[in-house]
Amino acid sequence: MTIITMGTVGFREVHPLSLAGMWFTVVLIILSIGIYAFSVSVISKYFIENVVSNLKFSTKVEKKISKLTDHVIVVGYGRNGSQAVAELLENSIPVVVIDKNPKIISQFVNSPKILHLQGDATDDAVLYNAGIDRAQALITAMPNDADNLFVVISARELNPRLKIISRASAIGNDKKLILAGASNVVMPDKVGGEKMAKLIVQPDINEFIESIMLQRSGEVALYEIILTKNEKSKRRWTIGSMKIREKTGANVVGLKTLSKQYILNPAPDVEIETGDKLFVLGTREQLWSLKDLMSGSILENR
Repeated sequence: MTIITMGTVGFREVHPLSLAGMWFTVVLIILSIGIYAFSVSVISKYFIENVVSNLKFSTKVEKKISKLTDHVIVVGYGRNGSQAVAELLENSIPVVVIDKNPKIISQFVNSPKILHLQGDATDDAVLYNAGIDRAQALITAMPNDADNLFVVISARELNPRLKIISRASAIGNDKKLILAGASNVVMPDKVGGEKMAKLIVQPDINEFIESIMLQRSGEVALYEIILTKNEKSKRRWTIGSMKIREKTGANVVGLKTLSKQYILNPAPDVEIETGDKLFVLGTREQLWSLKDLMSGSILENR
């Protein structure tokens, strides 16, 4: 009879109740209603608070994204995407992650450095909400080449000036991605195989270059310096006349001209001008000394 009463089934009494039994039933009904009401309120409060909290957090994230400029959009937070995000954050570059998996997005709730959007990046609206019109670059690292291809096409249409880095798995798809508008295509399997072979053929050279490119200590690194127009300085220089090594301690190991010509270990008499890129090996302190030497002619350093 207790189960019948608490379950509000409403069957007949199993046997006639005494006066004490009637009072017990009254108390049981009141307690049952109270327990049900309390349970419903606790469960409702839990779900409502989560929904409201998520809405507030999503709104806050969207406001931050709307204020971003020159950020990088990373599509797909898998093995490759997560490594790309870590490297970008290490270099203090703002990142917006797009992934359609809610479990992946949920881990960013307690990570204020990583702005994120849950959605399908093949949808133009999702890319637009990520600020693709204001972004400097997009990395699409989804495991499916067809999805990456679609994202590349959409991104190139929304922002013709955007730098797009795409992942490719199948051999031959890299050419298709380039034709679709990707600036560069990376094939993780191919790169991994080449690296394993180089560790046998040239192990010390490979480890030396990797230690320079991937180290996070900041002691020595390879930087890219883009020269921009400065009214207070000359438009053309020579590497020798600037005396970069003598004044800053940094070494110029390469040069990319406006005509996209690469010069390895340029000679002192090589002329450089606005728009050229210097590849400099040195510490962060030496980089800032070089920046002062050029009197504000550096637009960007990486």
